[in-house]
Amino acid sequence: MKRDLQAECVGCGAPERLLLHNVRHRASYRRFCTNCVLKNHQGLFCPICLEVFSESPPPHQRLICLKCPSISHLACSSSSSQSSFTCPPCSNPNFSFFNVTPNTSNKKPKSTPDHHGGSNDDEDDKKKRVFDKEAAKALLAAAKIAAASMTKAAAVARVEAERRVKEATLAKKRAKEALDRLAFLACKDNDRLKSSLVGIPKFKADAAVIADPKTNASSHPSPLPEKGNNGLYSVAAANTPIPIPKLQRQQSAQGMPN
Repeated sequence: MKRDLQAECVGCGAPERLLLHNVRHRASYRRFCTNCVLKNHQGLFCPICLEVFSESPPPHQRLICLKCPSISHLACSSSSSQSSFTCPPCSNPNFSFFNVTPNTSNKKPKSTPDHHGGSNDDEDDKKKRVFDKEAAKALLAAAKIAAASMTKAAAVARVEAERRVKEATLAKKRAKEALDRLAFLACKDNDRLKSSLVGIPKFKADAAVIADPKTNASSHPSPLPEKGNNGLYSVAAANTPIPIPKLQRQQSAQGMPN
C-alpha cells in the first residue's frame, strides 16, 4: 500500500492517521480507524462492554444479533430474549464505537520552570481531543483485534513462504536433473559420432600411391632423354642414365665373350 493512501481510513475516509490500525481484511492489508475495525469484525467482541473474546461465550450466556453476526454477553444486554435482540450499531445507524470530543475545558496548562503557558499553548489545547472511558475501551478493543489479525496474517505469510521455498528447491532439483540428462545425451552423441568416424574404411595403398607424385616418380622408370634440335643430347640429358629393359640386359650378358 502506498504511503499517501495511509493517511486516512479505507472504510470511512476519516483522517485519523495516528489512530489507524493495520488489519488484514478480505485477503488484503488495509488501514482502518477504530470504529471501522470494530464494525468490520463483529462476533469477536461484545459490542456493549467492548470485551474482546478469547473464546466465544457459551450459548446460555450470549445473545446473537438478529441483523449481524455480533455476539453480546447476556449480562450486558437489557434484553434477555434472543428473538428480539439487536446490537447497538444495528439499532442506531449513526452509532459509533469511537467518539472523541474536542477539549472544551477552560483549564490552562500549569507553568513549569522550563515552560510557561502562553497564547500558543491555549491554541494547542483547543486542538487536542479528549478520550473518555468508552473511547479508550473501544481503542483498546480495536488494537487487540488488529494485533490478532496481523499475527494470523504473519503466520499465513510464513506458511506461504515455506511453501514457495519448497517449490523453488524442487524446481532447482528438477533443473539440475535436466541439465545432467542433457550433458549425458550430448556425451552419448559425441561417442556415437566418434565411433561412426572410426568405422569408415581407409584408402587402399594403390590409390594412395597413385595420388602421391613422389611415389610415382620412384616406382616408374624415367623416360628416355630427348634430343636437341641439332640431333645431340644435352649435357644434362647425357648424365641421365638410359634405362635398359631386363630381357635386353640378359641377351647382352650372354653374347659377351669371356
